[in-house]
Amino acid sequence: MKKKILSTLFAAVFVLLCSCTQTQTDAPSGMKLASVAAADYYMYVPNSWTVADQDGVTSAYVSIADKSNVTCARYTISNEAVFDVPANKDESKPDAVIYAENYFTGYISELEAHLPGYRLISGPTATLLNGQSAVRCRYVATVSGADYNFDMVICVRERMYAYLLTYTAEASKYETNLQSFENIISAFVFQTGVLK
Repeated sequence: MKKKILSTLFAAVFVLLCSCTQTQTDAPSGMKLASVAAADYYMYVPNSWTVADQDGVTSAYVSIADKSNVTCARYTISNEAVFDVPANKDESKPDAVIYAENYFTGYISELEAHLPGYRLISGPTATLLNGQSAVRCRYVATVSGADYNFDMVICVRERMYAYLLTYTAEASKYETNLQSFENIISAFVFQTGVLK
């Protein structure tokens, strides 16, 4: 888990190099494909963003001057507690939302351990990612002396994989690129039935 959070954090905050060129087939207007061929999803970002792949984590950032970025990482779930459903669960809440909430709850200790000043702002709140149940969380922390905002969507699929789609921005630039993150969420597509 420690390696997972460090690699995701590294990719989210220091995405700089390693541009990847991909076919932009079916990309929404004004967007391009950021995910690599090996991914089992399509993540599209604004055409003006720079795409970078960091050890299997799909990532793209706004510019050299503005390192606001979005990453997507898929992790194999090894903690069976993620699938614990309380006996008194709200029947209107899909199990997949509970799984995503549980995943985030387990992830919090890693965030607290590796992100100074970690503080949850909102969530986890039920949402959808490509029509599938997910949760969304927003938190803040300090990285290299600067204040950052993080906005994360977590989706658990096939009782096997957790997908973390994360927007990271310096606090002063968070609102500037938030609509781009909303567009990235809206355009995100899972490859149906393909789990590599």
